[in-house]
Amino acid sequence: MPPSWTPFAVLSLIIVLSALRLWLITRQSGVSAYGFGRHAAIQGVAERLWRLAVLSALALSAVAWLSPDLEAALGRPDWALFAPLRWVSAILLVAALAIIAIAQIQMGASWRVGVPKEGPGELVSRGLFSWSRNPIFVGLLAALAALLLWSPTVLSGAVLAGAWTLTLVQVRVEEEALRETHGDRYELYAARVGRWFGRRELWTRAERISP
Repeated sequence: MPPSWTPFAVLSLIIVLSALRLWLITRQSGVSAYGFGRHAAIQGVAERLWRLAVLSALALSAVAWLSPDLEAALGRPDWALFAPLRWVSAILLVAALAIIAIAQIQMGASWRVGVPKEGPGELVSRGLFSWSRNPIFVGLLAALAALLLWSPTVLSGAVLAGAWTLTLVQVRVEEEALRETHGDRYELYAARVGRWFGRRELWTRAERISP
């Protein structure tokens, strides 16, 4: 059986590593990598709800670790304690952490949280981004899905559903900003790589003949 603190530790690492990465980018580039200044009415709400979703997931993982009786009172079924199921959840959590960390590194100074007023950074299409246009979101949703698998309650399900809804909103805002900034380069990239995962064989004539 994996340690009961596994979800709390992984989610905490995701938060800490993301905060450190934001600090490093801001310090090295002089550009704030965190901001929800574009389409403020939508992104202002999204920012507050994202914070609520992340803090709620962290709180639920702490309950699962420190207070199993409270977790059971919240509706966690006994079958959720089945060791193989816990191992699947733990492996998914670690994989999600790895995806997020690798994607943040591969984005370099282009990584943003939200769409700051300065807009998105340079377009990144290598590494994980050659297989998914949003690997960080994929990793985050995978981590929340793993939490639901570890502690299946109405609350953990609501956190995942809420995060999925917020992701759909935020991804579209970011795609609009990327189209405005990178134009045809982003359109070609979007034609080749799926929003969540998968490569597409939609090559244009210009791409086929380009060196």
